[in-house]
Amino acid sequence: MSKLGINVSRVDGPAKIRGWAQYTGDIELPGMVYAKVLRSTHPHARLLRVDASKAEKFPGVVAVLTRDDLKGMNAYFGPVVKDQGIIAIERVRYVGDVIAAVAAEERDIAEEAVDLIEVEYEPLPAVFDPIEAMKPHAPILHVESKRTETRLDKESYHFGSNSMC
Repeated sequence: MSKLGINVSRVDGPAKIRGWAQYTGDIELPGMVYAKVLRSTHPHARLLRVDASKAEKFPGVVAVLTRDDLKGMNAYFGPVVKDQGIIAIERVRYVGDVIAAVAAEERDIAEEAVDLIEVEYEPLPAVFDPIEAMKPHAPILHVESKRTETRLDKESYHFGSNSMC
């Protein structure tokens, strides 16, 4: 029996359209903390300094995570290529890259504490076009990842003679 071409009602549809559905953001539990992150405003830059000392001392802040907390650890993850940092370590690679995270007793406290984190950047060349990014002299975003298990490169994939790639 096929469902193709037939409208099927979603089980959660009525609760969502009536505003009754509970989302993760709606849940509040005893002792819960709120997290906020500080994001990069640069598309590509070296992180010269990340100072979270004021945020760490701010009343109501439970924890602050910066690159200093991850020294000596493998701070990268990814489903195929392990090139996604938990937070930026040496540099940021896109606008919005996470530089630090704050956990606090209240949402407003977390937001205020994030604003207290000081970051000094050294802007680096950025490329916004995929064709330009493939050129020999384009900036390399993941210099430290040269092994095939942590990098996608053409030589490591064999598509066969019928491949369109």
